[in-house]
Amino acid sequence: MANKNVKNSIIAGVIALLVIVTVINSCTVISPNERGVKVTLGQVEGDVLQPGMKFHAPFITRIRCFRLEPKTYEVSFSCGSDGAITKDMQTVGSTVAVRYVYDERRIMDIVTRYLNDSVIQSAMRDNVKASLKETVGQYSIYDLVEKQNEVTGKVAEAMLTRMADYPIDISQTTITNWDWSDDFDKQIKETANRAQEVKKAEQDLKLAEQQAQKQVKEAEAKKAAIEQEAEAALIKAQKEAEAKKVEADALAYYNAKVAQNYQVEIKLKELEIELERAKKWDGRQVPEYIPLTAAGGIINLPEAKK
Repeated sequence: MANKNVKNSIIAGVIALLVIVTVINSCTVISPNERGVKVTLGQVEGDVLQPGMKFHAPFITRIRCFRLEPKTYEVSFSCGSDGAITKDMQTVGSTVAVRYVYDERRIMDIVTRYLNDSVIQSAMRDNVKASLKETVGQYSIYDLVEKQNEVTGKVAEAMLTRMADYPIDISQTTITNWDWSDDFDKQIKETANRAQEVKKAEQDLKLAEQQAQKQVKEAEAKKAAIEQEAEAALIKAQKEAEAKKVEADALAYYNAKVAQNYQVEIKLKELEIELERAKKWDGRQVPEYIPLTAAGGIINLPEAKK
């Protein structure tokens, strides 16, 4: 009896496990940043599935989910056999990073045409290599060093064109870690050193020119100051001469007025004297001249006629 109970328990446990496994395999949860495609026995069914819980037949049907968040695919090329060749036959390597996201409108193509993401990435690697070699071949290695941003832009444009048929949207392509031979590294350092020397010589020349210009400006400023001082002294002398002339004219005018006033005063005195005589006149004629005697005495004058 005990053995029978144990057997029944095992069977019940197996059945429960099968039920749980069946339930788990009959539903799939699609996250908000995912889209799904239902595949039954290798055949795609229906349209692209939106986020949420989706039920399907267990074991024979599964839902493939594709995340819509941005991804970065990076590929590196060494300075060896797989490197790009410049216009002047120099081999360069680099690291190219492509940032992309699945095109939600073409999710179905990933399943029906490209099977999985590895096929897309394999195509991306080939196209990155082709775009890089095609673009680098248009520049000499010296131009490549100076125009890295321009080269990156052209590679990005070429990638957009080459990957246009794939169900992805490329948002950015960047190139980093440019690599070239050790000999060219030495040339770059030597060129940089020469450029620094030239730049220093140019700066020294510019400094000397600035000093010369400064001296010229200082001399001109001194000359202008001397001219201003001389002009100011001349103006001062003219003003002083004018002031003295005005002073002399004023003094002469004053003296003339004083003399005129003096004459007026004399005339007034004479008039006062005449007035006093007129007041004292008794009607007799009095001679104005009275002669003196030889002895110094006074001669009696005859009485005036009345």
